[in-house]
Amino acid sequence: MAKRKKETKLPFDKTNEIKPLVAYFAIVNQGNANAVIEIFRRAGSTASFVQMGTGTASKRVMDILGIEDNRKEIVVSIIREEKLNEAKTELEAYYAASKRNKGIGFSISLTGLSGVRVYQFLANL
Repeated sequence: MAKRKKETKLPFDKTNEIKPLVAYFAIVNQGNANAVIEIFRRAGSTASFVQMGTGTASKRVMDILGIEDNRKEIVVSIIREEKLNEAKTELEAYYAASKRNKGIGFSISLTGLSGVRVYQFLANL
C-alpha cells in the first residue's frame, strides 16, 4: 500500500489578507440600540452586543438640562476598519434625523484575536 504524502497547509495569514478590525462603542438612549445594530449589520458587522446602563447625572442636573430619562444602551459592534466610515456616515444621518436620537460613539482597534475561525467570523469573510 502506497503512503500518502502529508499535505502541508499554509497558515491563514500567508494565503489571505488580514484586514484590521475595530470595536465601535455607541452609547445611546434606551430604545435606539436596535437601529444602531441594524446600521452596523448593513455595513458588514457580524457581531454586536448590547448592555443596559444608566447616566450618572443627578436629579437636579437632569432637571436643569431637561433630561427625563437617564437609561442608556451601550452597543459594541465589531466591524472591519475599512467599513467603519460607511457605518459612521449612516449613523450620523440617523442621529440627524431626529432630535430624540442622541448618543456618543468611539472606536478601538483590535490588535489580537484568539483563533482563525473567530477572525473569519468577525471579519465577515
